[in-house]
Amino acid sequence: MLLFISLVLSVGVCSADSVTVRGEVLDSGNVSSIKWDGSNWGALYFALNDAGSNTESVYYENVDPENPAIGAAPANNIIDKKELVYSTHTYNKKFKLSAKTDATAVSTYSVIPLFGKRYIAVNDDASKMTTLVTEQGGSAEKQLKEGESWEIGKGYSLKVDQLDADAGKAFVILYKDGVELDSDVLDMEGTDDDRAFIVKEDLAGMEDVVYFATYLENTFKGTSESFAIIKYTWLIDKDNIMSIEEGDKFGLLKCRAISENWINMSNDAVITLEMNDAVYFTDDWYLKTSKAGMGTDDGFLFYPAMNVVFETATETENVVEIPSSTESEPEIVEEATSEADPTVVDDIPADSSSVSSADVSTAEYGPEEHVQTSESLPGFLSITAVAGLVMSVFILNRRLE
Repeated sequence: MLLFISLVLSVGVCSADSVTVRGEVLDSGNVSSIKWDGSNWGALYFALNDAGSNTESVYYENVDPENPAIGAAPANNIIDKKELVYSTHTYNKKFKLSAKTDATAVSTYSVIPLFGKRYIAVNDDASKMTTLVTEQGGSAEKQLKEGESWEIGKGYSLKVDQLDADAGKAFVILYKDGVELDSDVLDMEGTDDDRAFIVKEDLAGMEDVVYFATYLENTFKGTSESFAIIKYTWLIDKDNIMSIEEGDKFGLLKCRAISENWINMSNDAVITLEMNDAVYFTDDWYLKTSKAGMGTDDGFLFYPAMNVVFETATETENVVEIPSSTESEPEIVEEATSEADPTVVDDIPADSSSVSSADVSTAEYGPEEHVQTSESLPGFLSITAVAGLVMSVFILNRRLE
């Protein structure tokens, strides 16, 4: 007769609810300039390897002479309209195709950070932006055989439809969701421009906007098939262009001025910095203050911050029955051995230790305020349960021997 132990496995994870990304702490009683950029607040975009990428800033400037500025009067905690300013501007990057070859069809493109995220300024216009779908690094390459398609992302694909490796020619087609957008014959025997595939379209009221570029690096024949090597691919999402105009609002910030190169916003309502509290000025960004008197000359401390919220997986339960004892009849022993075989326990989800999190952009975040414990580590509960299961099986097998 078999007795069974019901082992309940709680499959799931416990993760941090949020992580606070905060900027440099300033003292209202001892401050000459109130400004944060990518170097002292991780919520703002700053790519260390992109020259000139530190273009976002949040700063305070006093525009009301009747109201003492923060810093001039330590206890002043009023930010009048238009005194909290958010500013960003574009910076240029070279296409890999232009930097690595002698092709002249493209040269540079403009990047504009906005609220900590990186966008491409469409046709170098800061008021119209979209996301970069892909950009191959200088040494990256994609090998495609004749008739094969490369799923690039966002529904775009590149197909090497026909290939003559001996002549160094390839007929390539760009698709979006299965619909042909453009095609070209790339020729290894020609100039670098003859080997480049550039796709343009009229977008957002602008003519001949480049949204795709790639390059035929080489062709070769295998034992039975021909191959093409594709490099320097660059693609933006042409179907999801965001436009910003003067008067647009983002939380308490209102767009005051915009040009081809920069965007300026400022608060459209008075902001009061209540002591030991937080006040949001966008949907995600806020100013946090200390208790009164924590700064110099009875001033206060303050800093900007953003909370990054993580999703927590829902816990599920799996009940696995394991025999705890058996009688000596041979046929019962065989059944018990089969029941205790670890391969039978296959209804535990393989991804029980995985955890999903919100997109926190490409920004490089600063110090975190969350302290992670062993109980909050992804998969901690499921690992513990599986360990107990394995131990039970091991003890059972020893008793059956």
